[in-house]
Amino acid sequence: ATSPTNIFILAGQSNMAGRGGVEKTQNGKLVWDGKVPLECQSDPSILRLNPERQWEIAHEPLHLGIDIGHTPGIGSGIPFAHQLKEKAGQKAGIVGLVPCARGGTLIEQWIKNPSNPSATFYQNFIERIKTSEKEGGVVRALFWYQGESDAAMNDTAQRYKDNLKKFITDIRNDIKPRFLPVIIVKIALYDFFMKHDTHNLPAVREAEDAVQKELPDIITIDSLELPINLTTFEGFSWDHGHLNTATEIALGKWLADTYLAHYGHLL
Repeated sequence: ATSPTNIFILAGQSNMAGRGGVEKTQNGKLVWDGKVPLECQSDPSILRLNPERQWEIAHEPLHLGIDIGHTPGIGSGIPFAHQLKEKAGQKAGIVGLVPCARGGTLIEQWIKNPSNPSATFYQNFIERIKTSEKEGGVVRALFWYQGESDAAMNDTAQRYKDNLKKFITDIRNDIKPRFLPVIIVKIALYDFFMKHDTHNLPAVREAEDAVQKELPDIITIDSLELPINLTTFEGFSWDHGHLNTATEIALGKWLADTYLAHYGHLL
């Protein structure tokens, strides 16, 4: 594959990694059904930075080999790229996607913390961002969709604002002078797969809004406005916690529209 002109970083937990089309078999195994809708088809001008940090033509599941220990399916990345190309035309150029999301993660596994040996994500994350630009492309934005795990416990929920603020500030400092807008997808639910005696979804949602107000060039979009229903679980997969394929496609298009509305002039 050639190299991209405009690069977008995708990070967070399972709904950013994508679980669209992931089914549970009779023996309890999770398997992706292999269905690739039109909006998720491969295109020679949509690339991904693979686990070996090489560019290749992107294909679903975008997070295969990245979201280790999980079964990724359809996510929002490739639909985002198609929508960007459709709306921005020639300006979109060759789109580079840098998948980095990991299912079930807490933000404290992501933040820069040299004193915590289990916080290994940050260095790898920064290296992926820096490597992505080595062939001349420009990182245009970070899309962050995470916090369901933090919302499952009151103490992590209460710390979320400071952690998210630190995370974004550290990334920006470490990739200077690159301008890095961040689009945060506000979470719709807490991770009920975890022990959740003290869940606190409002604290994480408020934290996402607060960070948007307190740091420059942060935009939030609210996943509650996606075509989902928390009563009937329409828009979710069978587990009622992960977005289904149609919802992931809607999210990808929304990310593209949001990016273009605020920063399209930079392309």
